Amino acid sequence: MSLLYVALLNLIPGPIDTTKAENIGQVTVKASSKKETVSSVINVQRKSLVIMDAVSSESIKKTPDRTIGDVLKRVGGTSIQNDKFVVIRGLSDRYNSVLVNGSLIGSTEPDKKSFSFDLIPSNTIDNLIVYKTASPDLPGDFSGGVIKLTTKVVDTKSKSFDFGLSYGTLSSFRNSWSLPSYTLPNNFLTTKEFRSLPSEIRKIESQKIIEQYQLSQSFNIPNLTMVYNQSKMTKKFSYLTNITLRNSRNITTTERKDYMSGNDLMFNYTDKVYTNTTNLGTIINLKYKKYDLKNTINYLNENSVTNRNGVNYDNEQLITSSSSNHNKKFILMSQFVTPRYSLNYTLLHRSQPDYRVNPFAKNISSNGDSTFIWRDSYRFWSTMNEHTFGGYYNDTIGKFKYGVYEQLKYRNFGARVFRYEPNYILSEITNNTDKYNAFSNLFAGYGMYTKTYNKFTASGGIRIENQIFKVNTYDFSGRPQQVDRNYLDLLPSLNLIYGVTSNKNIRLSLSKTVARPEFREVSNFSFYDFVRNAQVIGNTNLSRTQITNIDLRYEIYPTSKEIITFSTFYKRFVKPIEQIVDNGSVPSNLILTLSNPNLATIYGGELEIRKSINNNFTIYSNLSYFKSEVNIQGRTRQLQGQSPYIINTGLFYTKGKYSVNMFYNRIGERISAVGFQGYPDIYENARDVIDMTVQYQTKKMSIKFGVSDLLGQYSKFYQNNQDRTLIKTNNEQTINLTINYKLWKNWFHLWW
Repeated sequence: MSLLYVALLNLIPGPIDTTKAENIGQVTVKASSKKETVSSVINVQRKSLVIMDAVSSESIKKTPDRTIGDVLKRVGGTSIQNDKFVVIRGLSDRYNSVLVNGSLIGSTEPDKKSFSFDLIPSNTIDNLIVYKTASPDLPGDFSGGVIKLTTKVVDTKSKSFDFGLSYGTLSSFRNSWSLPSYTLPNNFLTTKEFRSLPSEIRKIESQKIIEQYQLSQSFNIPNLTMVYNQSKMTKKFSYLTNITLRNSRNITTTERKDYMSGNDLMFNYTDKVYTNTTNLGTIINLKYKKYDLKNTINYLNENSVTNRNGVNYDNEQLITSSSSNHNKKFILMSQFVTPRYSLNYTLLHRSQPDYRVNPFAKNISSNGDSTFIWRDSYRFWSTMNEHTFGGYYNDTIGKFKYGVYEQLKYRNFGARVFRYEPNYILSEITNNTDKYNAFSNLFAGYGMYTKTYNKFTASGGIRIENQIFKVNTYDFSGRPQQVDRNYLDLLPSLNLIYGVTSNKNIRLSLSKTVARPEFREVSNFSFYDFVRNAQVIGNTNLSRTQITNIDLRYEIYPTSKEIITFSTFYKRFVKPIEQIVDNGSVPSNLILTLSNPNLATIYGGELEIRKSINNNFTIYSNLSYFKSEVNIQGRTRQLQGQSPYIINTGLFYTKGKYSVNMFYNRIGERISAVGFQGYPDIYENARDVIDMTVQYQTKKMSIKFGVSDLLGQYSKFYQNNQDRTLIKTNNEQTINLTINYKLWKNWFHLWW
């Protein structure tokens, strides 16, 4: 019986906040609604039953970070890919879970299991917690970590306005390019049946095609950020409104190469990418007594144009092509929260209104103009809609805690693909595999018991998760295919804490967790990625990963704002999930898919220090080292997506109204895609990133000046120890100026 139906009568169940517990002696965990200061999050970390790291909004304000993706790279053992996908303890983004105000949030991507953290502005949260060890009251689908975001809460009556400008060294005050927008009728792409384009649309296409491929020029002004925040409290009722609008323009240059079986070049391209991004984030939180209604709305609109020039040696052609990609992401998260139960709904919409590939080429020996390559032309539309309903209930009997949780998820994905024929007539080439629909029901229940004896605290229990998982798709001939899975997992965990002194702890954690495939990863859907120059396809035989976790940690808390920790861990993966180069690939037709090697292990250590040097200087540093091994077909290598080390360091200086902060981040090289046979693994390079902020603050106003990525080092993907550089992309430095002003009492009001 579905818990959600029963919940409408008796209200629903799920994870208890691991920072909320009774007095357990040396380790006391108390609930707190206000965790935005450094001292408060360190206190939560010290008293937590599990191993965790946290970042407060107070710390975020000292950085130039604009999104949660930027913030996450400050957490120990954590890094970010593509400014949006999190990597924890060297494990790729698919091994992590996300909680927003206690609600489990799924993947935002149609083609991978990942949450896009660039969706959420950094100023909309009070704190960010990364749980690194398991507990029965946490989701069981993770190994790297569970990222918990808590949006701003009402703590006082306030009103403020932020205005920020950001200058990009490669983009601002420079010309950008775009393609004129032209889309098909709305009702055409919503039909479930394939059909030819109406004759009138073919005629319009024939008339407009030439002008469509002529790029239009625009002038980039500095990036803009505006934030309005207002909150009000009474004895029974309170509300908070936060609206963040951010627009950014970016220009990057990428060199792309690939090689034949020897060292001969197959192609050598230079891509100029022009990207325009608009991000709108809104929080509307209402509270009546102990009942909270939390609403978060985030919208991301991204337009990018890629101009490609170079040589295709395989075809002996000079290439002058372009592509345009328009992405829209919308996520609505609504939660009704009480001290014991919660109900939540999430709507995720993602679309590509028009993804175009416009290929032009001529023979190397030709002196004439380039011609349009009909067979390589490409127009792509896609939409993904996902509805998630969930809820949880938890309670305590003495020192025993229990709870139940359920999540229902429905997803529909559809795409339509076209190619141009001579005379610029659109011809549909949509395959039966270009669509799928999916459903999952995740039900979980847990029980845990916490006991303190002298200086020892033990908290253990078991979590039971049952997931019913169905994906409906088709093969190329149109025959229905269904992936039907029913996973029942028993996930025990034990957390032991020894209070050496009042400010020193030794922690030991033992647990079982899993990593389940996402809908897209097991669907038969295949598409061409122009940017990566590769076909991407799922694997219907992909299995879940079962993981054994062992963690040991020593903690010292010299003061309320200081922390020193050393952690070691070991993880064993049965059937890990990796992205690989498919066995059917050749350099001229790269195919990426997923697979399950039999076994993999990863172990490592983490050191975190936050220490005041004197009244003005504070140093923060976390260093992480990882070692992984995957044995497959007689070859040993590191796990795909796993970095061998991560370095995060910060120096904070504060005196009176002024503060200066420096940040350094570096990750070690990692495998981006696993090769096969004679095709080498593709690696992503190590890169140094330095950020700096200078801030002046009064009671009414603050002014913050920041510089991001001072070094601007290249991002690279390569083979054979950098002998073969496949992708080389420049990264721009940004200079930020932000002014925050607390509005006077009667300026204006928002009433809800």
